[in-house]
Amino acid sequence: MSLQERYVATIGCRVSIQANLASTTVRWSLGSGAPGGPSRPKEGDEVMPFTCHRCRRTMSVTVESLAKARLKKRVCIVVGWLLLLSLLVTVPMLVHLGGQTVDENDDSATDIVGLLFLLSALGFILGFTFAALGHKYQGVKKLRYIRPDGRGTVWVKGHRLF
Repeated sequence: MSLQERYVATIGCRVSIQANLASTTVRWSLGSGAPGGPSRPKEGDEVMPFTCHRCRRTMSVTVESLAKARLKKRVCIVVGWLLLLSLLVTVPMLVHLGGQTVDENDDSATDIVGLLFLLSALGFILGFTFAALGHKYQGVKKLRYIRPDGRGTVWVKGHRLF
């Protein structure tokens, strides 16, 4: 899904929490604005107020301009793919060096294999993470409650951006 000039912020209001021994289940009531949504700012970031669909609390989100959001999305995707492509170098080197016989007193050979293993694991984990986050990125961030004095809070309990 590509970014558009108009955005839709999907907000979740927590309905219930069920805690078991092995897991915790959280149920959310999801709500979003009209399908067209309001326009993004022309430059920079803009704070947009709204009211929760379920509990009627006044909140705000920070919306990035279309150019800034597209740039962040592309950078995340490119970094993710570069990390995944780095596996084409690190994994064959790891397999090659891991299969060699080394002297008992040669600690540098095992250091290189350990470093290659670490780089391969980080490339795999961070590559998929950056690629997934890049594809999901919409440029809507910083969910805040609005206090009676008009300022936003830092912590938002019971709500989440989806």
